[in-house]
Amino acid sequence: AKRHVASASTVRQAFGVATVAPAMLGTEAAVGQKLHGWTCERVEELAELKCMGMLWRHDKTGAECLSVAQPLEENKTFGVVFRTPPESSNGIAHVLEHSVLCGSRKYPVKEPFTELMKGSLQTFLNAMTFPDRTCYPVASCNLQDFYNLVDVYLDAVLHPRALKDPRVLAQEGWHYEVEEKDKPLTFKGVVFNEMKGVYSNPD
Repeated sequence: AKRHVASASTVRQAFGVATVAPAMLGTEAAVGQKLHGWTCERVEELAELKCMGMLWRHDKTGAECLSVAQPLEENKTFGVVFRTPPESSNGIAHVLEHSVLCGSRKYPVKEPFTELMKGSLQTFLNAMTFPDRTCYPVASCNLQDFYNLVDVYLDAVLHPRALKDPRVLAQEGWHYEVEEKDKPLTFKGVVFNEMKGVYSNPD
């Protein structure tokens, strides 16, 4: 597979258009059709889902957008997926997954994920690390709320606060902590503690 390198602003603009494309197009897209810098490469009926699927490619960056037009489904979903094949078992993809959701350029709050869980109409909101990719999906039945969730997540993955604040990676990955003056240093960290729990579970 080809790898494409582009500026964050270009990719953000590309994905921003992608979130609007399904609503604008319905099921009328045709292979070769161009829309806002995207080209439709494939249109296919998804019989088991009773809907149409369209694969778009961004002309400048090569980013792919899979649009599924399902008129019978009230829930609107969106996800950003990055290839994150590991070079070692240090868990960096998992640490980055957590760190990305710790504030961004447009939303510089400490825990926007927690705020969204409390204050949005989301029907699904999460992030997952798999062995070879990292996913950031959101969903909502309310159109305005859906677009707000997409905006927060896109800014998080393309402009994370962790790029300029090293404390984010230390908090989410691991760091030394002194609990008492005469006690030895201990390891702490969100992902560190999470994985300790996973590996200590006999199941």
